[in-house]
Amino acid sequence: MTRHRSRSAFPFAASALVAAATTSCASNTGRTAGFAPASVLPDLSGMVALEDGRFLAVHDAKAEDEPHRPRVSLLRVPTDLDGVLWMELDVDWGGRPSNDLESAASIPGTDDVLLVESGDNGSPGPRIFRARLDGTRLAIAAVTPWPHEIFNVESSAVARFGDRFVFLYAERAEKQPSTEIRWAEFTPDTLAFGAFRSVTLAGPDPARTNRPMVALDVAPDGSLYIAAAFDSEAAGLPDPDDGPFASSVWMVGAVAMDGDAPTVTLLAEPRRLGTLDGVKVESVSVVTTTSGERQVYVGLDDENYGATLRRLPPTD
Repeated sequence: MTRHRSRSAFPFAASALVAAATTSCASNTGRTAGFAPASVLPDLSGMVALEDGRFLAVHDAKAEDEPHRPRVSLLRVPTDLDGVLWMELDVDWGGRPSNDLESAASIPGTDDVLLVESGDNGSPGPRIFRARLDGTRLAIAAVTPWPHEIFNVESSAVARFGDRFVFLYAERAEKQPSTEIRWAEFTPDTLAFGAFRSVTLAGPDPARTNRPMVALDVAPDGSLYIAAAFDSEAAGLPDPDDGPFASSVWMVGAVAMDGDAPTVTLLAEPRRLGTLDGVKVESVSVVTTTSGERQVYVGLDDENYGATLRRLPPTD
């Protein structure tokens, strides 16, 4: 298990972030004159809460260019100054490795998770995997082509109502004013999907972000938690992997049964849960503790600055 030590605070001031972004390093080799990377944790592009302070995370390695980069890992929340701990999982993909996993979703009441390829800006053949975690072993149990035409999806989640399961997703909708939250009932064992319905979500933070929806999770009561982000590449800035970045996290509505059909209902005004200047959130995960407290964790992908996991302050 690799240990990751992270002691630095978030730079929440946007002006300080932009100023810092204009200062370039003399070398990009990562190891110069005795220096070593401060972080080896890959991007947290998608995240699923497990038990005992653990998360399963997916990483956005590309099939063609990055065959040996981590694709799935386990995380453990900090208990001391060793910080966030992580362990790469070895996965047999049964052929072509995953390509641009940008979200993951737990299947409530089971030991299974969905590992979801993004579509990678319209690349052919995106897939959804059903995987089962047993200790530190992750086995692919089923795979299906995406059941709906997609372009770049970074948000997916699963809700359960009795013995019925609902799959939800949304395009990140880069530089668009809104995105569509889509949902359909599905059968986890066979990965067979029903007809999709949709509702339009206006970008909740258009003044600060250019990707309206980059993460999604569903709480046990059906509440929908999302993240929006500012990405420097989308803004056409030079050296975009150096930032700057910004993000915000929201509760935007809920999924529930309406008669015999699942329906997504949006709030008239989304509820802001956090504003994170200087970092790029790409995953959100809702944890309900044994005492009933609801905690919201976010996973970051700060490109050249690495990744980490954070818990948001509690809200009323």
